[in-house]
Amino acid sequence: MIRDTRPQDSTGMSISEIITQGKAKHGWQPYSHINDNGVDAMIILRKNAIDTGEIMFAQVKCGTGSGYFKETKKRPAHFGVNVGEDYIKNHRDKWDRLSTPIILIYVDYHSHKAWWTDLKDEKSYTDENKSIILVPKKQRFGKHSFGEFKNLKGRIFVSKEIKSLESTNEDFNYLKLENSIKTNAKNFYSDWSKSDISERLHPELGEVIVSRIGWRHLTRNDRKINRIVNSLSLLGVAKKIINSTNKCYQIKQLEKVTLKDGTYLITDYLALKRKVVFPFRQDSLIQVILKRKRKLNPKEDKIESKIWFYSVYEPLAKKKNH
Repeated sequence: MIRDTRPQDSTGMSISEIITQGKAKHGWQPYSHINDNGVDAMIILRKNAIDTGEIMFAQVKCGTGSGYFKETKKRPAHFGVNVGEDYIKNHRDKWDRLSTPIILIYVDYHSHKAWWTDLKDEKSYTDENKSIILVPKKQRFGKHSFGEFKNLKGRIFVSKEIKSLESTNEDFNYLKLENSIKTNAKNFYSDWSKSDISERLHPELGEVIVSRIGWRHLTRNDRKINRIVNSLSLLGVAKKIINSTNKCYQIKQLEKVTLKDGTYLITDYLALKRKVVFPFRQDSLIQVILKRKRKLNPKEDKIESKIWFYSVYEPLAKKKNH
């Protein structure tokens, strides 16, 4: 009989989002489970409802008691989350390669209480039982936890490095009242994809390919409608950010793949961040995500690189009653 874990998975993600976004007022962006990359969500850190430019990742597990939860007398200050030795072996390198912190959030299915531990910390693992991840019992996951995250391994402060970018009404001219926002955005996106390379050129990375990869990600079915609308209305700004932003941040790297000819294929994701000054509303931090694939040939000391536009994102401010 196959055990259905969907109720626990859904509860774990919901409780984590309620604590992060509802109580602590930070952003929570879930990832699709199509690819098991050991990351369930991105946490976008905020201060006074404004994105600080910092992010971290989360892996979420939810247990009903005897499933994941393991407790022993040898470690009275900890409990173990039994994810399996193979799971840890397959994912730990991925977690370590992330340029930002990543935590495990464990949620108890019945009580909805949650705890956390640092997945980059050696103390979260034990040689005695390689199937478990250790979680300190005192590390309850709640609003207060975000102050404790200041010392996490890999935390990068980037807010002071983010430069302002002034947008104009021309950056939004593709949004016509007579058409739907999706139709307007699709027409802009199509024209952008066919445009001269100068319209898609990053100062440091070179050509950025605008293709179905980005469009499918922006409009995917599991994405909330308000986020889709927000992103589609920022395509003109995304184009401007790509053309004028030198600094980029690697936010995620997938496992390196060795091809038959001995070359390596490395896929990662890059972020371009700008504080955008809008002509019709308050300033806001906007993030463009690029997908990069590099083919490395060690014998010939050669690197081939392709970069695609993947997403444009604005952390949504807390709801207002109007």
